[in-house]
Amino acid sequence: MTDDPPPVAVHPPVLYGGAFLLGVVLERLAPLGPEIAWPEGLRHGAASVLLVFGLWFAGWAAWLFHRAGTGIPTWRAARRLVMRGPYAISRNPMYVGVSAAYAGLALAFANPWALILLLPVLAVMDRLVIAREEPYLEARFGQPYRDYRARVRRWL
Repeated sequence: MTDDPPPVAVHPPVLYGGAFLLGVVLERLAPLGPEIAWPEGLRHGAASVLLVFGLWFAGWAAWLFHRAGTGIPTWRAARRLVMRGPYAISRNPMYVGVSAAYAGLALAFANPWALILLLPVLAVMDRLVIAREEPYLEARFGQPYRDYRARVRRWL
């Protein structure tokens, strides 16, 4: 097994962080409104649920990767195939969790631009990150990965 990382086009932390920062800049330059048009209690409640769920789900997934001794950042090689815990319901639970936490932060800061930018972020993640990781993982892990991919959905 080589130490080659997956051939992703962009690293997820850069993508999510860059999109959120762009949302902050856009909200300053061209605000879409003083606040997301939800009652404040509902907005804060939804933000809290998304943040807590997202951080918990991504954290659990990252902890399992760490325990298995496999690379978490996309610039490190995958060493083991993890298929339990959150990986039993999503092939990408870290990305699901980070996406939920991102949406929670956008709601918490009442930033509609950041929330809108989540849609292109998800498209880029799907096409330029995950779609490039999958052949890499199939080449590394063979039939066990193909069986896993047939059983478990990409997102949820």
